[in-house]
Amino acid sequence: MRLVLFAFLISCSCARGGCEPKTVNIGAVLSQKRYEQVFKDAVTQANNIYGRDKFKMNAISVTHKPNAIQMALSVCEDLISNQVYAILVSHPPQSNDHLTPTPVSYTAGFYRIPVVGLTTRMSIYSDKSIHLSFLRTVPPYSHQAQVWFDMMREFQWNHIILIVSDDHEGRAAQKRLETLLEERETKSKNRNYENLDQLSFDNKRGPKVYLHGQCTPPKSYLKKLFKLIFLNPLPLQKEKEKGEKKR
Repeated sequence: MRLVLFAFLISCSCARGGCEPKTVNIGAVLSQKRYEQVFKDAVTQANNIYGRDKFKMNAISVTHKPNAIQMALSVCEDLISNQVYAILVSHPPQSNDHLTPTPVSYTAGFYRIPVVGLTTRMSIYSDKSIHLSFLRTVPPYSHQAQVWFDMMREFQWNHIILIVSDDHEGRAAQKRLETLLEERETKSKNRNYENLDQLSFDNKRGPKVYLHGQCTPPKSYLKKLFKLIFLNPLPLQKEKEKGEKKR
């Protein structure tokens, strides 16, 4: 009888404990101190709407540190030590390399803690081989290539000149546009590149990256573009000259 009563009391205490909302710690790395109260107010509002019975969210926030090492230490000591389930990370308006979400993503990725980027647009954070658990709320800049591709298809442009910067963002945008164009050509028809005329036709249609360098003044761009377009023969003209020489 005593064993039955003891088991009944244990079951009642477990049931009562299960009714209490579970505490879920949410971390945040914010660009400025004044945004910490905004984050806490948002978590409080979310608790009033969604977390009444099942769980209760607790806000834990820090600000960006002057360098990557201090930022990684702050993530470990202030966020991971409190067993956060996820980390929100902002990106300051100024393009400061030491305030990027990279140290936060590396440190949290080691522990498989999801990191949610709020404002960052850099394409590098979409690379899952580097940033394992980084989730984004805004698309990277390289997704603009989809708009360029749609414009080419809508206006039936056969030849374009793409100018990109000599950094990861520029190369990512260039690569995405080239991939979209290659997929379109593959779906349209199989081409025979043994035929010289067919090769010339593809060179005429295919968009080329004529200039791939660092950001320079507009006058320098115009001079280089003039030299590339008007002084250098295009691929189609090169093939035409080769054909005339063979004759």
